[in-house]
Amino acid sequence: MSRNNHPDHWDAQEHPSLDMLRQYQSGELPAPLRHPLEQHLVSCELCSDLLEGMTLAQPARVKSAVRETRGRLKNLLAQKKRKRKTFLWPIWQTAAVLLVLLFAVAEVVYHHYFATPEKTATEQTQPTPAETTWRLGGHVVDTAGKAVPRAIIKVKGMGTETMTNSQGEFLLYLPKKHLVLIVSHQDYKAQEVAVSPSNNSVGVILTDQP
Repeated sequence: MSRNNHPDHWDAQEHPSLDMLRQYQSGELPAPLRHPLEQHLVSCELCSDLLEGMTLAQPARVKSAVRETRGRLKNLLAQKKRKRKTFLWPIWQTAAVLLVLLFAVAEVVYHHYFATPEKTATEQTQPTPAETTWRLGGHVVDTAGKAVPRAIIKVKGMGTETMTNSQGEFLLYLPKKHLVLIVSHQDYKAQEVAVSPSNNSVGVILTDQP
């Protein structure tokens, strides 16, 4: 709509402003502008209908409707703000929830990957290898007290055996019961030695072959 308030006439592409129509409808439009406007209203249905609507609409009722609409909008916006606030948690509550979640995840990861599984009742009743075996160390020498290397030590009745080192020493892990060791060397007479779990070391003296 044209913003020119004081034209001599309006063609088909131009229309008087709303302010001018309101002034004409209220009788406040100056006489020099009233006649051109009335000529335009005769040929323009749009402006005529608009003016008729402005005439029918009571200003008090329009203002009341506007106030009512604004009030409803304010109430609607206030309700939306209150609803939003109910879902907003304080920062400390959010931080507490995050810490609890992190602790739970760490607990699961620790027990799944790092923690040693607890023994069941059946597993706890089963003896460990340390409880069923004992460590026996020995030293093999000749009658002159010289170490006998490469002497063979066998457990009688079992397939367990070992050999002395260059100092004549050996080490065996044996069942916890009384056993007999057979100590032999190609240069010496074989000898049997009884051992028991009460002793952790044994000394063997080999004699020369007859």
